[in-house]
Amino acid sequence: MTEQPAVEVVGQRLHPLTPFVKGWGYFVVAAVALVNNEGLRSNLTIAGIGLAAVLVGGILLGALSWWFTKWQLTAEAIRVDSGFLFRRTRIIRFDRIQAIDVAQPFVARLFGMAELRMDVAGGGKSDGKLSYFRYEEAVQLRTTLLVRAKGEQGAAQQELEQQAEAEAPPLLTVPTSRLLGATLLSSTVVGSAGALIWLIVATMVLNFHVGLVAGLPLLLGVVHPIWKQVVGNHGFTLSESSHGLRTKRGLLDVQRQTIPPGRVQGLLITEPLIWRMIGWSRVELDIAGVAGKKEDGEDDFDGAQLLPVGERTEVAYVLSRVLPGFDLARIDMHRAPERAKWLRPIGWRYLTYGFDEQIMVTSKGWVSRQTAIVLHHKTQSVRMAQGPIQRRLGVANVHVDTPLGPTNAIAFHRDQAEAAALVDAQADRAREARRTVSASVAVQTQPNPPSPDGSSSSPASPADDNSAR
Repeated sequence: MTEQPAVEVVGQRLHPLTPFVKGWGYFVVAAVALVNNEGLRSNLTIAGIGLAAVLVGGILLGALSWWFTKWQLTAEAIRVDSGFLFRRTRIIRFDRIQAIDVAQPFVARLFGMAELRMDVAGGGKSDGKLSYFRYEEAVQLRTTLLVRAKGEQGAAQQELEQQAEAEAPPLLTVPTSRLLGATLLSSTVVGSAGALIWLIVATMVLNFHVGLVAGLPLLLGVVHPIWKQVVGNHGFTLSESSHGLRTKRGLLDVQRQTIPPGRVQGLLITEPLIWRMIGWSRVELDIAGVAGKKEDGEDDFDGAQLLPVGERTEVAYVLSRVLPGFDLARIDMHRAPERAKWLRPIGWRYLTYGFDEQIMVTSKGWVSRQTAIVLHHKTQSVRMAQGPIQRRLGVANVHVDTPLGPTNAIAFHRDQAEAAALVDAQADRAREARRTVSASVAVQTQPNPPSPDGSSSSPASPADDNSAR
């Protein structure tokens, strides 16, 4: 009997309007740039030709990308092939899928389209995205994937859980007025607005013509944070599901994220100076396999938002939901020795650390206070770093390494003997915690890179920290 030749399974393509939905923003930017060009405004023919060229070129590139992008279901995974110059293959195994959402960004919603957002263990936010489909196709594919990943009963159970979550009242909601106020009082907006006002006064009153080019970055420094925080976090709600806490946010593009408690690596509380006077804070999370990966348009080591801005009582509440029994106010914090003021003349008073049987806490900064919380059993390594100036003063930094993310726990400028004892004690606490706490599914992660002061794991590394934050 002759063997039949293997037949390659041909994948399916996405919605034909996918290139337009993904790339409309680039066309708008090109159109604005052409309109603002004084030379092109005087010659509308050339401007029209240039705009048409951008449009045709964008359509051709988008069409090529769409043509070479195919997806298909296999017995164990969903496979996505993309790229016409450099081929890329993503294989998302069903057993790694934690949750699946059907999302409709603003432009996609106008055309009745949607994308699938799969929360994949060990993957970044973009690794689990598949866009775009017709909305009905996206819903049907989501059901199919849930059945493949969890079975018929598991898929039905998740559908019922999501329906119950939609009907249940949220645990916490952040008002839009507070989001706007917090953004306007942030250091970036205040600094950019002040510089922009000075530029306008200097131009109109003092006849000091700097030009609009200098004002554009300042204007973006005001508009971009407002757009990102107010529009991006509009309607922020925190609710509870059977898989952990769940967040929902966004005005134009609604984003949902599940926070499984077993995958939380650490937390970061940020309190800018003006926020601190009012009693506001922001809380971010390191989530194994998700937080810490840089996505398009995001900052380095951006983590999952647990609370974009909240009052102290709300911060204490969400911390207790993530870490049952934890109360930050009861942690005994140890301040850095007074001789650390030679390295941080003002901020040395705010360099503290503390711990209990569950976590270790470090804090720094007086302009923008940052409190890092690391779970003992999630500690990857503990190290001491000491620069030449620190050696003369007899102080050293203690780094508690965690996976990549916003949390970077460092006990700055501790007495040298205290630092050495802290390294041994924290290593023992981490070792004991790993024996007593049931670990979640292992996920490949990487430790934080050395901090900006150039420290490394060597005790003799040239790490001197003389900033005065």
